[in-house]
Amino acid sequence: MDGQWAVVVGAALGASGAVVGALTSWASARLQARAHVEVAQLQQSAAHAAETTARRRAAYSELILSVDAARRQMRIVRQQVHTSATGVDELRAEQATVHDRIREMQAAEWVLRLMLPDDEQTAVTDLTNAVYASHHALIEDVDAWLEQAPTDGARTPSGTPRYDGKTSALQSQMMSFAGSAHAHLYT
Repeated sequence: MDGQWAVVVGAALGASGAVVGALTSWASARLQARAHVEVAQLQQSAAHAAETTARRRAAYSELILSVDAARRQMRIVRQQVHTSATGVDELRAEQATVHDRIREMQAAEWVLRLMLPDDEQTAVTDLTNAVYASHHALIEDVDAWLEQAPTDGARTPSGTPRYDGKTSALQSQMMSFAGSAHAHLYT
């Protein structure tokens, strides 16, 4: 083999090595790019899941706080029925506030319902039904109290047996809802 042939063979080997090196670099860069894309997709998915969980947590919280506000307002009306000094106008004003709190609860309920899958809707329904049952019982008790004929211009204090029978069920349902929300958010 003469010197020129060795140069040609050496150049061919060098060129083929360069081609193999380029192909290896290209394959490595492609794998690296794919890995970067997959990492970016995972990061975006994790950020979306964290944002969704935060929004659901806020919506769960808003609903339970609005239910508690309605419950506390119903207790104020209940206390007024238990006193003899309560005037009808004052009682009606407090009842109107209960209705406002229930409307706030309904708004919070629908915001949460828009975020929940079907299997999580039952807890919301059970909670709101307990609020409505308590409110209905309170209305019946107040109506019965208002129907009493006032003697000497003043009404006598009255019990609230229907409402009192529903308030523990509402409290129990609130605790059940909190447990259900916790399970859905953190498991």
